[in-house]
Amino acid sequence: MRLHLVATFLLFLGGCAGNIPLEIREDVPGGSPGINAVRSQVAQYEGSKVRWGGTIAEVENKAAETWLEVVGRELGSYGRPRPSDLSQGRFLARIEGFADPAIYRKGREVTVYGTVESRIVRTIDEYPYAYPLVRVQSHYLWRDHDYYRRHYAYHYPYGYYHYPFHYGFHYRHFFGHHPGYHFGFHHHFHH
Repeated sequence: MRLHLVATFLLFLGGCAGNIPLEIREDVPGGSPGINAVRSQVAQYEGSKVRWGGTIAEVENKAAETWLEVVGRELGSYGRPRPSDLSQGRFLARIEGFADPAIYRKGREVTVYGTVESRIVRTIDEYPYAYPLVRVQSHYLWRDHDYYRRHYAYHYPYGYYHYPFHYGFHYRHFFGHHPGYHFGFHHHFHH
Protein backbone atom coordinates (compact mmCIF):
# COMPACT_ATOMS: atom_id res chain seq x y z
CA MET A 1 0.00 0.00 0.00
CA ARG A 2 2.78 2.42 0.90
CA LEU A 3 4.58 1.69 -2.36
CA HIS A 4 1.42 2.51 -4.35
CA LEU A 5 1.00 5.78 -2.44
CA VAL A 6 4.60 6.83 -3.11
CA ALA A 7 4.31 5.89 -6.79
CA THR A 8 1.10 7.90 -7.15
CA PHE A 9 2.65 10.93 -5.49
CA LEU A 10 5.72 10.77 -7.76
CA LEU A 11 3.49 10.58 -10.83
CA PHE A 12 1.61 13.64 -9.55
CA LEU A 13 4.87 15.57 -9.14
CA GLY A 14 6.12 14.52 -12.56
CA GLY A 15 2.85 15.50 -14.18
CA CYS A 16 2.99 19.01 -12.75
CA ALA A 17 6.59 19.50 -13.82
CA GLY A 18 5.66 18.18 -17.27
CA ASN A 19 3.52 21.29 -17.88
CA ILE A 20 6.69 23.37 -18.03
CA PRO A 21 8.28 23.27 -21.51
CA LEU A 22 11.52 21.29 -21.69
CA GLU A 23 13.52 24.27 -22.96
CA ILE A 24 12.39 26.23 -19.87
CA ARG A 25 13.18 23.42 -17.40
CA GLU A 26 16.65 22.70 -18.86
CA ASP A 27 19.36 25.19 -19.76
CA VAL A 28 20.71 25.44 -23.29
CA PRO A 29 23.65 23.11 -24.04
CA GLY A 30 26.81 24.70 -22.69
CA GLY A 31 24.78 27.13 -20.54
CA SER A 32 23.31 30.52 -21.34
CA PRO A 33 25.62 33.52 -21.45
CA GLY A 34 24.91 36.08 -18.73
CA ILE A 35 22.66 39.03 -19.47
CA ASN A 36 25.36 41.57 -18.64
CA ALA A 37 27.92 39.75 -20.81
CA VAL A 38 25.53 39.98 -23.76
CA ARG A 39 24.76 43.64 -22.98
CA SER A 40 28.44 44.56 -23.23
CA GLN A 41 29.30 42.44 -26.32
CA VAL A 42 26.04 41.83 -28.14
CA ALA A 43 27.69 41.31 -31.55
CA GLN A 44 29.54 38.29 -30.15
CA TYR A 45 26.29 36.69 -28.96
CA GLU A 46 23.83 37.54 -31.75
CA GLY A 47 22.08 34.34 -32.79
CA SER A 48 22.93 32.59 -29.51
CA LYS A 49 20.25 30.61 -27.69
CA VAL A 50 19.51 31.77 -24.16
CA ARG A 51 17.29 30.76 -21.28
CA TRP A 52 16.75 33.80 -19.09
CA GLY A 53 14.15 34.75 -16.53
CA GLY A 54 13.19 37.30 -13.97
CA THR A 55 10.51 39.77 -12.94
CA ILE A 56 8.40 41.69 -15.44
CA ALA A 57 9.05 45.45 -15.19
CA GLU A 58 7.05 46.66 -18.22
CA VAL A 59 4.69 45.25 -20.85
CA GLU A 60 4.48 46.90 -24.29
CA ASN A 61 1.90 45.61 -26.77
CA LYS A 62 2.72 46.31 -30.40
CA ALA A 63 0.65 45.58 -33.52
CA ALA A 64 1.58 41.90 -33.80
CA GLU A 65 3.75 41.15 -30.79
CA THR A 66 4.42 41.98 -27.16
CA TRP A 67 7.67 43.19 -25.65
CA LEU A 68 8.36 42.40 -22.02
CA GLU A 69 11.02 44.29 -20.09
CA VAL A 70 12.40 41.82 -17.58
CA VAL A 71 14.65 42.37 -14.57
CA GLY A 72 16.88 39.30 -14.79
CA ARG A 73 17.23 36.92 -11.85
CA GLU A 74 19.26 33.78 -11.30
CA LEU A 75 17.24 30.71 -12.27
CA GLY A 76 16.54 27.89 -9.85
CA SER A 77 15.03 24.45 -10.29
CA TYR A 78 12.82 23.97 -13.35
CA GLY A 79 14.01 27.37 -14.60
CA ARG A 80 12.04 29.46 -12.12
CA PRO A 81 13.65 32.80 -11.17
CA ARG A 82 14.96 32.76 -7.61
CA PRO A 83 13.63 35.45 -5.26
CA SER A 84 16.46 37.94 -4.85
CA ASP A 85 17.28 41.62 -4.63
CA LEU A 86 20.24 41.03 -6.96
CA SER A 87 19.56 41.80 -10.62
CA GLN A 88 21.37 39.91 -13.37
CA GLY A 89 20.66 42.87 -15.67
CA ARG A 90 17.59 43.74 -17.74
CA PHE A 91 16.54 42.38 -21.11
CA LEU A 92 13.68 42.73 -23.58
CA ALA A 93 11.71 39.63 -24.59
CA ARG A 94 9.85 39.80 -27.91
CA ILE A 95 6.83 37.47 -27.86
CA GLU A 96 4.58 36.85 -30.88
CA GLY A 97 0.97 37.94 -30.46
CA PHE A 98 -0.88 39.71 -27.70
CA ALA A 99 0.06 39.19 -24.04
CA ASP A 100 -2.61 40.68 -21.82
CA PRO A 101 -0.96 43.18 -19.43
CA ALA A 102 -3.53 42.26 -16.77
CA ILE A 103 -2.01 38.75 -16.78
CA TYR A 104 1.58 39.57 -17.76
CA ARG A 105 1.65 42.32 -15.16
CA LYS A 106 4.53 44.02 -13.40
CA GLY A 107 6.05 41.85 -10.71
CA ARG A 108 5.13 38.48 -12.27
CA GLU A 109 7.97 36.03 -12.89
CA VAL A 110 8.66 34.78 -16.38
CA THR A 111 11.29 32.55 -17.97
CA VAL A 112 12.01 32.71 -21.70
CA TYR A 113 13.93 30.63 -24.21
CA GLY A 114 14.97 32.21 -27.45
CA THR A 115 17.60 33.84 -29.63
CA VAL A 116 19.62 36.99 -28.98
CA GLU A 117 18.74 39.40 -31.80
CA SER A 118 20.31 42.75 -31.01
CA ARG A 119 20.79 45.44 -28.39
CA ILE A 120 18.36 48.31 -27.92
CA VAL A 121 19.18 51.43 -25.91
CA ARG A 122 16.34 52.93 -23.90
CA THR A 123 16.21 55.01 -20.75
CA ILE A 124 15.27 54.01 -17.22
CA ASP A 125 14.12 57.40 -16.00
CA GLU A 126 17.02 59.45 -17.39
CA TYR A 127 19.63 56.69 -17.37
CA PRO A 128 20.47 55.25 -20.82
CA TYR A 129 20.38 51.45 -20.62
CA ALA A 130 21.38 48.89 -23.28
CA TYR A 131 18.94 45.97 -23.37
CA PRO A 132 19.65 42.67 -25.10
CA LEU A 133 16.62 41.83 -27.27
CA VAL A 134 15.55 38.16 -27.26
CA ARG A 135 13.25 36.72 -29.89
CA VAL A 136 11.24 34.30 -27.75
CA GLN A 137 10.50 30.79 -28.97
CA SER A 138 9.08 29.51 -25.70
CA HIS A 139 8.22 31.09 -22.37
CA TYR A 140 6.59 30.25 -19.07
CA LEU A 141 4.72 32.67 -16.82
CA TRP A 142 5.05 31.49 -13.24
CA ARG A 143 2.28 31.58 -10.69
CA ASP A 144 2.18 34.71 -8.58
CA HIS A 145 3.92 34.16 -5.20
CA ASP A 146 1.91 36.74 -3.29
CA TYR A 147 -1.52 35.61 -4.51
CA TYR A 148 -0.86 31.91 -4.09
CA ARG A 149 0.70 32.34 -0.66
CA ARG A 150 -2.68 33.52 0.58
CA HIS A 151 -4.53 30.54 -0.94
CA TYR A 152 -1.92 27.81 -1.22
CA ALA A 153 0.31 26.31 1.42
CA TYR A 154 2.79 23.93 -0.18
CA HIS A 155 5.26 25.41 -2.64
CA TYR A 156 7.07 23.20 -5.10
CA PRO A 157 9.53 24.38 -7.79
CA TYR A 158 6.83 24.01 -10.47
CA GLY A 159 3.96 25.76 -8.70
CA TYR A 160 1.68 25.27 -5.74
CA TYR A 161 -0.40 22.48 -4.29
CA HIS A 162 -3.84 23.78 -3.29
CA TYR A 163 -4.28 23.99 0.47
CA PRO A 164 -7.88 24.77 1.49
CA PHE A 165 -9.27 21.48 0.17
CA HIS A 166 -12.04 19.88 2.23
CA TYR A 167 -10.17 16.64 1.99
CA GLY A 168 -6.57 15.60 2.15
CA PHE A 169 -4.17 12.88 3.07
CA HIS A 170 -4.61 11.65 6.60
CA TYR A 171 -2.37 8.93 7.96
CA ARG A 172 -4.95 6.83 9.78
CA HIS A 173 -7.23 6.52 6.74
CA PHE A 174 -4.44 4.67 4.94
CA PHE A 175 -2.40 3.01 7.67
CA GLY A 176 -4.71 2.67 10.66
CA HIS A 177 -5.11 4.82 13.73
CA HIS A 178 -2.15 6.82 14.93
CA PRO A 179 -3.32 9.53 17.36
CA GLY A 180 -2.42 13.08 16.47
CA TYR A 181 -0.32 12.13 13.46
CA HIS A 182 -0.90 13.82 10.14
CA PHE A 183 1.54 14.07 7.30
CA GLY A 184 1.60 15.39 3.79
CA PHE A 185 -1.57 17.19 2.83
CA HIS A 186 -3.02 17.64 6.28
CA HIS A 187 -5.52 19.47 8.31
CA HIS A 188 -8.82 19.98 6.44
CA PHE A 189 -10.14 16.45 6.34
CA HIS A 190 -13.86 16.25 7.09
CA HIS A 191 -15.07 12.85 8.26
